[in-house]
Amino acid sequence: GEVPKKGVTLKAAEAPRLLRSVIRFVADVPADSSPIVVWEQEGSELWVDISTVSLTCIPGVIRVAVKVGCDQLPAPAVITVPFGVGTPQAPTGLVMSSLSRLDGPEVVTGRWTAALTAFTWEAILELASRMCAELGRDATGLPLIPGSIAAGSQTFVVQPMARNDLSGLRR
Repeated sequence: GEVPKKGVTLKAAEAPRLLRSVIRFVADVPADSSPIVVWEQEGSELWVDISTVSLTCIPGVIRVAVKVGCDQLPAPAVITVPFGVGTPQAPTGLVMSSLSRLDGPEVVTGRWTAALTAFTWEAILELASRMCAELGRDATGLPLIPGSIAAGSQTFVVQPMARNDLSGLRR
């Protein structure tokens, strides 16, 4: 039940290997099925190639990119979702911020910014959760959870923590 004092670091170059199963889990897609998923919203469709999801990091920013397409685009587009996070030297807990409108073709970003941001945000949290769970368990036997997510130069840094026991709180 010993919680690590330092965060666990994942080099961004190693992320694709770990992201494969995380992305399929987040997208709720079986391992043996097509990596192309189609999202539908108010009569519009967007295909998302979950096999192309990539993660890069610069100090304080995690960027998750994914290839998408629709019949209104002449060719697929790669949309990058940036998340402002802390750095290893100045962690911000689990606080993350992104853009209200992503860069990319208007036909995609005008309608799909929120969905793409939510999808990539969930992928980051699931990746961080799995990294912490692999490190060990707390004193009660439960897997460690993320307490902080940060980005360094091509590094994704997660600080694990034990769950807080709130069972003793009374009103």
